[in-house]
Amino acid sequence: MTTLAHASTRSRIARASALSPFLVPVASLLVALTVLGAGTRILITVALPALVIAAMAPRLPRGVTAFIALLLGVLAAAAGLIARKDLLLVAGAFYLIAGLTRAWGVNRGRRRLRAWTNRGLAAIGALFAAFVVVYPTLIVVDYLAKPRAAINETALGLPHERVTFAARDGVHLAGWYVRSRNGAAIVLVHGGGGDRQGTIRHARMLAKAGYEVLLYDARGRGESAGHENAFGWEWDRDVRGAVSYLAGRGIHRIGLLGLSTGAEAVVTEAASDPRVEAVVADGVQGRTAADASHLPFGDRISLEPPFAVAGAEIELASGQAQPPPLMELVHEVARTRPLLLIGTVGFEREFDRAYTRGTKAQLWQLPRSAHTRGLEDHPRSYARRVLALYNGALI
Repeated sequence: MTTLAHASTRSRIARASALSPFLVPVASLLVALTVLGAGTRILITVALPALVIAAMAPRLPRGVTAFIALLLGVLAAAAGLIARKDLLLVAGAFYLIAGLTRAWGVNRGRRRLRAWTNRGLAAIGALFAAFVVVYPTLIVVDYLAKPRAAINETALGLPHERVTFAARDGVHLAGWYVRSRNGAAIVLVHGGGGDRQGTIRHARMLAKAGYEVLLYDARGRGESAGHENAFGWEWDRDVRGAVSYLAGRGIHRIGLLGLSTGAEAVVTEAASDPRVEAVVADGVQGRTAADASHLPFGDRISLEPPFAVAGAEIELASGQAQPPPLMELVHEVARTRPLLLIGTVGFEREFDRAYTRGTKAQLWQLPRSAHTRGLEDHPRSYARRVLALYNGALI
């Protein structure tokens, strides 16, 4: 029975091997079709390399072809799941089948020492590729291609206006505006990959305290125009548009509150906009390799290389330039205005301690709370701390 099972397995592999020369070109064509219409940069950085690999695959050594096909299979399949693209899932399956069939029996006929050496080198190469290529590349896919969610117009639970306004560079943004009674207003900025619905709890807290509130979808999210970048490299342009919108309504006592990527965006905007009088940044971490360089060695060695690769890929794919280091921006804001950084998870605390060291910024590190979940986990102390900063600066 065992002999028959092995024979059956070899037969299936032989049939798949006969198809493998066609699988990589077909998979590459599916990748190109998926990104068709996504812009010239994406075609150059994604479709063109896939087609070049398809053309070169028959001429490459068997082991190299297997490694590349398996790597592309993991990337395409995972990217298909993240971006919800069925063609990418199919392409990933084709790449994986091609890679497995090319890898099967690649050491047959070689001496045992040579065979195990090759296997060890392949394992090391796979780990290196996972850390330096797969992990940062899938972060980029998630940050640039995550599908939007529908906006529930009743979710806010407060009387509000539906508003639209332009970002600094003209991108049209959509949001909600809540009127209140104390003459000051707070701009709320959600985290990467989310939309205005992620700041509803904070909007209710601020409105209850008497503040007018503007919460909106960042570019590429919710109902706003533009292209997404959940790293938030151009989100300060959106915040500038929000501040200008409030100023156009005659409001001149303006504060900012951002969560995660939004926290980094409000710090970036406040550093160059004197109209902003107070800032709360909940969940500031890092968005470039320069930011990651401020972490202790243990965190730095695990985060700085992926940040560098992801940053380079985002620049190639989107054409956006990396923003200034957050260290400089935090120091600039803290020099002239009240600034509160709220940190929760471990390496976020390390980031925030580094950013605020030597400044007048307030640092509040919450225990037993997940990323940006401070208001949910500690509602009374969170509201008291945040409102004390805004009341002192704006009222």
